[in-house]
Amino acid sequence: MKLSRSGWNNVIIFSVMIFILVINVTNKKLYSSDEAKNNAQLTIFAEHAVILSLSVEQQITINRVGRTWQAAPAKISGQALEQMMLTWQEREGVTVVQPPELDRQMALVVSVELAGEEQTTVLNLFITNNELLVFNSQKNRWLAFPLAIFSQLIPAEILAS
Repeated sequence: MKLSRSGWNNVIIFSVMIFILVINVTNKKLYSSDEAKNNAQLTIFAEHAVILSLSVEQQITINRVGRTWQAAPAKISGQALEQMMLTWQEREGVTVVQPPELDRQMALVVSVELAGEEQTTVLNLFITNNELLVFNSQKNRWLAFPLAIFSQLIPAEILAS
């Protein structure tokens, strides 16, 4: 086949365009919207939500002071406290459609005040054999996290008496 230089350029351009179209079509078939909804990764709070205060079992309260955090009583501080609050804001969990039967009295209750919201968000944390379940009663939504995340959300210093 004898083509000029511009002819070969056109062949290459059209080949690349067809290849991109094939990839897009197969990608849409592989990741349908139903599957994406079932395995949705969500954070505990909205993407740009600002935590003003967080209270764990009404035993410790963590308040935002400017860009830093302060715990009362001061069981945790510094980098550990910063990391804990960062985990609360950014950690993604998997939506649970059908949660297991749990004893609601065994929940660890965490109350969170968010900027711009009048009502305090109440979260119930449940530890199962292999995961951490977080129930947001206002949104009636369950999220599942790996069990190791619990120690990042609630460090041992907070639960120590």
